Amino acid sequence: MGTAAPQIRIGCQGWRYADWRVIQPMGDGLAAPFYPKSILAAQELHAYSQTFDLVEVDATFYAIPSAQTLQQWAVATPAEFRFTLKLPRSLTHDARLKRGRATLLEFCGRAELLADKLAAILIQLPPSFGIADYPTLEKFLPHLPKTLPFAIEFRDRSWLTERTVALLSQYQVALVLGETPWLPTTVCLPWLKQLPTDWLYVRIMGTKEGGLERFTHLQVNRDLELDTWVAALQTLDKSVYVLVDNHFQGFSPATATLLKRKLGQNERPFPRDCVTAQLELW
Repeated sequence: MGTAAPQIRIGCQGWRYADWRVIQPMGDGLAAPFYPKSILAAQELHAYSQTFDLVEVDATFYAIPSAQTLQQWAVATPAEFRFTLKLPRSLTHDARLKRGRATLLEFCGRAELLADKLAAILIQLPPSFGIADYPTLEKFLPHLPKTLPFAIEFRDRSWLTERTVALLSQYQVALVLGETPWLPTTVCLPWLKQLPTDWLYVRIMGTKEGGLERFTHLQVNRDLELDTWVAALQTLDKSVYVLVDNHFQGFSPATATLLKRKLGQNERPFPRDCVTAQLELW
């Protein structure tokens, strides 16, 4: 992330959800959707980027995007907008970081097309990838291009050790912390005092097992967790990317906006509240 002044960017884990177009009946009225009814699917990213300046892309977890797709994403968003891309699961889950150098190089080559709009490449490991796999990670990290920003998400708390932090620091790979089913806030907070890099990746999630089924409006009050993270982030002299999931409260755009409000950041209206003509300019 360079030597730029520390900042906290907040966005959502994805921008395309069918429920974000749905008007949901509620006891005290209706929950308006994120997007206007008339918007085309191809316009959604541009519309989203008028509200938030950061997004996590889940699609890259399943396939390497084409050069044309990445160029379309770059053109559709303002200069200050940033993307985080998940490393393909063929590397993290299928090969478990033991093979796939050609895939890694191909993916990184595509990611470079985003230039300054690339915030991070997320290495999301499966829960079964435990500390016993330390030698595998140790062999994998040297293959990461030093010119690109990487962050790693462990889903086994046994990884949170000083030895791990030292390894990540050696290769300048950021640590992913947050509120997740695998690493809850209480486990993550102590590690804010010994991060491996000068930036941090935070994922705010909810449970996907027996949790919320529709993503149309805020359905769970989780101010306690949000306030805890606000207080923690305000003490850091580091740049932070915060990505919010629908499962956390039921509607990530509202959660992300609430988080911005708690941090004293400027809030932007949802696309549904903007003049439709403005969405058609790009």
